[in-house]
Amino acid sequence: MNIYVLLAAAIAAAIAVSQVLKYLKGQRGRDMSSVAVSASVDLEEYGPELKLLESTGLPFFVDGRSGVGKYLLRFPEEDGAKAYYFDYSCLLGDGDGQRKRQSTVALFDFSKGAFPDFHLSAEGNFEKETSGLEPVDMTLFKGFPKGAKLYGRDLAALQKLFTPEIAACFAEHPGWSAQGSGPYLVMYKGHNLLSPGKYKDFMAEAGKLAFNLA
Repeated sequence: MNIYVLLAAAIAAAIAVSQVLKYLKGQRGRDMSSVAVSASVDLEEYGPELKLLESTGLPFFVDGRSGVGKYLLRFPEEDGAKAYYFDYSCLLGDGDGQRKRQSTVALFDFSKGAFPDFHLSAEGNFEKETSGLEPVDMTLFKGFPKGAKLYGRDLAALQKLFTPEIAACFAEHPGWSAQGSGPYLVMYKGHNLLSPGKYKDFMAEAGKLAFNLA
């Protein structure tokens, strides 16, 4: 086959793939616009600002590189807390160990909150980048879902925060992981982007768990 024909076919295929990817990206934006309308808030293509995310001190946002938030639903302060829902991605590790992490997350800023530094993993997964936190003895905490693990620095503060009632709430809503530090709390369900069709339930669950913790 003529080399020019092959080249033209390769270029056409690349353009087609690019157009498909562009459409898919646009489709998520359109779907998230519908979510924003139903929630009576504006949709921001990018955000929250990296400066805000880094200021939380949460390892979820400060341990990675090239972090970016997209499709942000930013809610006004209510009951002493601001809520942000968005897709977040970053790079972790170096060299052959480099990997991309992405999740749809719920970030809460409680103006009068004082969470101890902690990481609650729904499946017991703990990334080495979450520096400074240590695993705690789960036999000291009753009611958590099977497989959940807790990490932190101040055992007494963790025991005060994670009462059996709080643990039972997480058992009623399995699959949630969370990190807290000072007034900030981030929550997510696995490392994947949430379907816009599931956003309503995602926000309702996140809000219930967050305000119970606070």
